Amino acid sequence: MLMLKNVRISYPELFKKVAFKDGTPKYSGTFLLEAGSEQEKAVKAAILKVAKEAFGDTAENILKKTQKTERRLLKIGNDKTNDDGEVANGYEDMLYIKGSNKGNIRVVNRDRSDIEENEGVIYSGCYVNAQLDIWAQNNEWGKFINCKLLAVQFWADGEKLGGDGGESADIDAFESADILEADDIPW
Repeated sequence: MLMLKNVRISYPELFKKVAFKDGTPKYSGTFLLEAGSEQEKAVKAAILKVAKEAFGDTAENILKKTQKTERRLLKIGNDKTNDDGEVANGYEDMLYIKGSNKGNIRVVNRDRSDIEENEGVIYSGCYVNAQLDIWAQNNEWGKFINCKLLAVQFWADGEKLGGDGGESADIDAFESADILEADDIPW
């Protein structure tokens, strides 16, 4: 098991399973790591350990091969671009790893109490701790290193990443229903 501490989460799908394209619905989250950090070193060490256990003497060659594919586990943030070709918000000069799980995952607060979706505690850009299981795939679909998401703990607020809705609505611009006359109602 690998524990990432105090990392930003992006694309948190922690309460409802979501299918990517025609894939299997899963819970998932993408975790941003600073390049050169202890977190990066821990992820790389876990990947190498699992690869050596699964693939033996060919582990480094298999990892080099997967580095050139979309199946690469630890990805470069500057390669994640939006439709305009700009680096995605929060990804610049970072690394990222995505974990997913077809089964249930735990989502907890700092005090380890369960978090419900409607509480709005977890959002894209907040800081979390994440439990991940790095594992080797070796079957008819290929040899890769994958990441299973086990649990997420909210750790701290952070600047929201994209999709934050832009400007806040001005509720005072609406008329109050008790002010309207019956003739003012359009139906």
